[in-house]
Amino acid sequence: MNSQRILQVITRSEWGGAPRVVESLATQIDDVAAVACGPGGRLIDRLENEGVSVHVQPHLQSTPHPKDVLAYRDLRQLIDEGDFDLVHSHSTKAGALARIAASRAGVPSVFTVHGWGFYNTEYSVLRPLVIRGERFLERRTEEIVCVSRNDRQQGQRHEILSANEGTIIHNGIPPLELPSDRKTLHDEYRIDRNTPIIGSIGRIAPQKNPLANLETAKHLREQGHDVATVLIGSGPLEERCHRYIDDHNMKNTYMPGFVEDALEFLPDFDVFLLPSRFEGFPITVLECMHAGVPLVASDVGGVAEAIDDGETGFVVPPNTTDGLFVDRVETLIEDPQRRHEMSRRAQAVAATQFTEERMVSEYQEVYQTIL
Repeated sequence: MNSQRILQVITRSEWGGAPRVVESLATQIDDVAAVACGPGGRLIDRLENEGVSVHVQPHLQSTPHPKDVLAYRDLRQLIDEGDFDLVHSHSTKAGALARIAASRAGVPSVFTVHGWGFYNTEYSVLRPLVIRGERFLERRTEEIVCVSRNDRQQGQRHEILSANEGTIIHNGIPPLELPSDRKTLHDEYRIDRNTPIIGSIGRIAPQKNPLANLETAKHLREQGHDVATVLIGSGPLEERCHRYIDDHNMKNTYMPGFVEDALEFLPDFDVFLLPSRFEGFPITVLECMHAGVPLVASDVGGVAEAIDDGETGFVVPPNTTDGLFVDRVETLIEDPQRRHEMSRRAQAVAATQFTEERMVSEYQEVYQTIL
């Protein structure tokens, strides 16, 4: 492919799954000339440190807002003046505004579905409008990439995609590299080395369902298990989670908030909990697999496409906190040998199937087909 100018657009710059994909594409593909994103997040610094041109969009935000008109104006101006050959957008709001702007500017576009916007239970009243909007936008998009088979199936079910539309590209990440002198969760919170650590790293937000983590830990303690619980991250449910901890007198439970380089603590979890209400193809699952950390995760989005239930982790029906979810966690904390075998198998799968190199190569093929 001859040198082309590709613009990546994403709504939020806070660190997470979709921003990690954008970072990989922007730093590994020479033709990605710039990234446009909302303000204030870690993605901006990471990209600028790698020499990537970043155009911060001050009016771009996830929730519906009158300033969306200004966000569209800014993106249209950027596309018009940037001489881009292709616009690749990620996330619902950026996907809508950037695709409309690109279409009107006569520039082809790609949209990656990191979980459809109508999955979001916080905006269920807008669900029909989002679906109709995606149908409208599909006709103005050269290619829609789905990060999971589930996303493509849902797109077809809601008549956004036809039977032969939608390219599936599973997310991938580079191997986890940890400093040799890193501090552990055992050191940080003086947790006994023989006490299993369960919990998560992620946003303390409704999508991730952090209260289910705490409820699981409470049930395990009631059943006589001595476990430590660590929830690393920040978000709108922090206060509610702290209140739950206080109300149930949950000792050996820690919520440090946002932690820079939190992934350094990932290998210290004996069991990672992911009771999400909705997902696309979560990077968190891949991080755990690469790090060899056993997972118990809700069967939402593409989770079951990454985890082989019972072999590389456990997948349970969503919103299961006091039954199968607790049972699966209990199985793992009681059986260190099974945890070890599950970790080994997960690492082997991650090293061959869920790599950054494979993901980037598949996106390059999409770009080449269009350009």
